[in-house]
Amino acid sequence: MAIFLAGMCLPEATRRRIGCTAGLYHNGMPKLLRAVRLDDSDDHIFRGCGAAADGEPVVSGGYAVCDFAAAPRCSPACHCESSFLAVGSRLRCSIAEVVEVSDAEMESRVEALAWHLVKSWGAPSWEAARELAEEEVRHTAEVCETLAPEVWITVKREPGAEAGALDEQYAVYDRLMIGAHRL
Repeated sequence: MAIFLAGMCLPEATRRRIGCTAGLYHNGMPKLLRAVRLDDSDDHIFRGCGAAADGEPVVSGGYAVCDFAAAPRCSPACHCESSFLAVGSRLRCSIAEVVEVSDAEMESRVEALAWHLVKSWGAPSWEAARELAEEEVRHTAEVCETLAPEVWITVKREPGAEAGALDEQYAVYDRLMIGAHRL
């Protein structure tokens, strides 16, 4: 079952079902994302830019999208409108899992993303890369904060109403327990 999050506002019944209490699931630990690989489909979808490995840390990736108004976009297609981006590479995934992380892990992701922005994307300075990395990890944590650990999410991006704006909608799924059910 999917729950669509637009603006991250959820009805009370939905919050209870996915583990939110008093409107917010919170146990003191921040939450971020990691890639989920159910099969090799991401290898085919992201053949141009590469698929993230199962369990690899990912962020929302909204900072790394094509210009939706320009055509053609990427060749081969990067599918940036519906994917998450690995923290230390340009690898992508279509499904991510919400996971609890320590403050040290959160800081480690900021550092890894900042270094990646400097080395691979040519950020103008360490300070600029660090600022963008902090914003992206913070945004990803905000997306995850109302969600219970171990749920899976997907993203769909569209151009926003304002010039240069980007709207993101997330769909939330109960984690699939492969092999846990009798056929």
